[in-house]
Amino acid sequence: MTSKLFFYSLVNLHWGFIIRQLGASAAQLVYPLPPPPTIVGAFMNPISRLLGLGEEIDKNKYGPAGSRNIQCGLRATLAASAGLNLIEKQENNVGIIVHAEPSRIIAAPYKTGGSYTRALKKSPYEAIDELAPVQAEGYSSAPNSLMNLVWFLDIDVLLECLGAKIEYKDLKRAIWGIYRLGSKEGIISVVKARIYEEDDLDYIVEGSNFKSILYQKKDCVTPIEPIPEAILYDIRYRETSFYIPSIISGSMMVIPTSDPVSFIVRSGCEAVKPKEEPYLSIAYKYLPR
Repeated sequence: MTSKLFFYSLVNLHWGFIIRQLGASAAQLVYPLPPPPTIVGAFMNPISRLLGLGEEIDKNKYGPAGSRNIQCGLRATLAASAGLNLIEKQENNVGIIVHAEPSRIIAAPYKTGGSYTRALKKSPYEAIDELAPVQAEGYSSAPNSLMNLVWFLDIDVLLECLGAKIEYKDLKRAIWGIYRLGSKEGIISVVKARIYEEDDLDYIVEGSNFKSILYQKKDCVTPIEPIPEAILYDIRYRETSFYIPSIISGSMMVIPTSDPVSFIVRSGCEAVKPKEEPYLSIAYKYLPR
């Protein structure tokens, strides 16, 4: 088994997914596509289960990743991306639309500085507005859509970080074992999956063109034709701009283009593509091999 592997799973979004924006508090707004750490988490879930690893959750210790397993997955990541499917079952390409519905939240436990006591002294109607206010609850709706999830990683770095060993057959089980995207409500099922090894991959150097249906980090590519952008967070949990292969604004709605989008690799980056499925190409910061 080679060190660098390209995981690919084509998944069915049964209704959609929920991935909160960084820093979301009362207003629970969401992203239109799963950011790279969410994709890593989707793959790490079945890998962790197959390895029998417990989920040590400690945000003070592991920061935004929240757990040791996810932190190791991000450390091993070269690139991760997603994109709505253009190749199979095109009638399923309904796209993604971001909703924000009014919903009451329980704010009382977070009232400080005497605000809770003051609210209780008000009339019942005024008090309820402060202790259980109406705020926007977001979700990304994409019923029955097909989405491609890819994760390009160094498997040796991952296993060393986890202090574990895994057989290739178990990795193949893992890419078929993804069952949720984002929050626990985002139930998905795998339609197709494959692991590409080094011999199955081609690299595209800076200044060269490639086509893809996956979103691309803005500082690594230049689209040949203008396409929408959206803000997601990268593997270091920094919000940044990504180009979204979509015919409509990528921040609130993603409608897939009819063909893969052409990009030019920018200086300091390269792209990787499976030889058999070049539309799954993804660019990332160049690392000497």
